[in-house]
Amino acid sequence: MGGLHRKRKAYRKSTLGCRNCKLRRVKCDESRPICRKCISFGVSCNYDPKISDLQPRTGAVACIDSLDRSSFPINEMMFDMVDVSLNRDRIAAPKDHETSRFDCQDLERLGRFQTRTVLTIGTARTSQVYQNELMKLACLHPYLMHVVQTITAIHDRYLSAPSSSNPSTAQSYHWSQAAALFNKKLSAPIQPSDRDALWATAVLLGAIAFSSIEASKPEDAWPLKSSSVSDLEWLNMVVGKHAIWKIADPLRKDSVFQKLSDARGHDCFFSVAPGPEHDFFLSAFTNLCNLSIWSTSETNPYYAAVHSLAPLLDIECDQSTLLKFLSFLTCYMNSEFRDLLERKDPRAMLLLAYWYAKVCRSQWWIARRAMLECQAICIHLERYHGGDAAIQDLLLFPKMRCGLVV
Repeated sequence: MGGLHRKRKAYRKSTLGCRNCKLRRVKCDESRPICRKCISFGVSCNYDPKISDLQPRTGAVACIDSLDRSSFPINEMMFDMVDVSLNRDRIAAPKDHETSRFDCQDLERLGRFQTRTVLTIGTARTSQVYQNELMKLACLHPYLMHVVQTITAIHDRYLSAPSSSNPSTAQSYHWSQAAALFNKKLSAPIQPSDRDALWATAVLLGAIAFSSIEASKPEDAWPLKSSSVSDLEWLNMVVGKHAIWKIADPLRKDSVFQKLSDARGHDCFFSVAPGPEHDFFLSAFTNLCNLSIWSTSETNPYYAAVHSLAPLLDIECDQSTLLKFLSFLTCYMNSEFRDLLERKDPRAMLLLAYWYAKVCRSQWWIARRAMLECQAICIHLERYHGGDAAIQDLLLFPKMRCGLVV
């Protein structure tokens, strides 16, 4: 009887899983109708005997109605929206054009965006609006859907992978699709129905650009690493967001983002009660940057940066104050100041190090670049401007905040 039982058990094992997994001698996870092992290997899962072995997988899921919806962290309304979006995409696509790839992993990633990632971008107020509106917009605009997939894949990598790991296949695929489709959209006449999706895409692209740093130690980060055309590329997104803001006008009356008009996210004038750090910083950088009572942003390239950073020194960067810190980039970092950074001007780099020092412990998409480039700036200024006593004295604060000094 024991031998018969073992034979039955062996037979049962041999019949489990899809044929692809058996051929590759890997354990099938049996997630029907599409197992994840086949998805990751890039082949069509062949539980179905009509599908040939190891057939390359292309195109979109034929119909997600057949999937077990309870296994995905998406509510029924969102599931239906994705289904309608995929069907519309297939109908509209020419016969020789491959439709968007969308599989079980993409659905799971979409669920993680909706329940996790979207809540980590912006303030409590803005993230709530993004959670309510971005999924709907993404189902109507493929370029935004790919951006949503990209930033979630980056967040996944941040949470689970070592800092030196390469971008995942999903991240690279969705990022290339997003870039191509977004550029195509911007090169054509913009329709009124596009404006909210354009602004949502610009918001997420800004976070993607800032979070995309492959360095794992300060020596591999700007300004210490060898010069490259990609240095400070994230600053271009700041300029790009200004352009999209003008096109999309997200605070117009019919915009889904109009409810954020009182959030003052783009108000460049905010009030923070001056404190001791404010007074010390303002005095020290007034001397360092040759500012006077007659200086303006037109006559001195450091003026706007100094006067916008000073009130931030006495508050912490958290979800409630994040927009005040981001205003340093969106409102006060003018083209002259960006040029100084590109030339590695020590005063401009020191000011950026102070901003990095304040934001390096905030949201995940900001923290890693801010920490590494703050460290790199401090090391660079010590190495190449060690004889400037004023700069060296002012370096103590960012060095303490980024962990170079205990």
